[in-house]
Amino acid sequence: MGAGAGSESRRRTASDQVPVALLEAAQSVLDREGLAHVTVRAVAREAGVAPMGVYNRFGSKEGLLLALAVRALNDLWDAVAVDGELGPEERFRQGCNAYREFALSHPQRYALVFGGGGPVAQTGSEASVYGHAAFEVLIELVEGLIGPESLERYANPDEAAQMVWTAIHGAVHLELGGIGNVSGSHDSYGRLLDLLVRGLR
Repeated sequence: MGAGAGSESRRRTASDQVPVALLEAAQSVLDREGLAHVTVRAVAREAGVAPMGVYNRFGSKEGLLLALAVRALNDLWDAVAVDGELGPEERFRQGCNAYREFALSHPQRYALVFGGGGPVAQTGSEASVYGHAAFEVLIELVEGLIGPESLERYANPDEAAQMVWTAIHGAVHLELGGIGNVSGSHDSYGRLLDLLVRGLR
């Protein structure tokens, strides 16, 4: 009995690691089965804990999804924050390509973040704050590409970045949905970036 208890103790997740373990479990369910299947019970089962453990850490399913969205936004932020030593156009293209690659590699996470009515859309939520931080990276990429002499054409840099985001998000959304009849999506996306670079400059 003593040996069995020791084995059980070694398998038990440390208290300070439980939130991370639950988020890992939630992300696994999301990636494998989609947002509709991310329930407290499913995540608890995936993590090997009682459902009350999820409630104790996140308060509700909504709290769990909020934490999951913040995590996805951090990953997206890291992806688009490209090397500052590159030239402005190369940084812009690399950041936009990283955005597409994140969406295609993690479509369920992308849908959680940018789906209608999701956590990012809730003004003042933690996810919306992280979403704005990710958008600031895009603003920086656009500012570097345009240059100060051309920024006066726009009401502010946010406007130019919003145009870029509208274009790349639209392209990625269509590609994820298999909508449209343009072959060679990677090449098509590259040509879209060509248009954006020429238009912004």
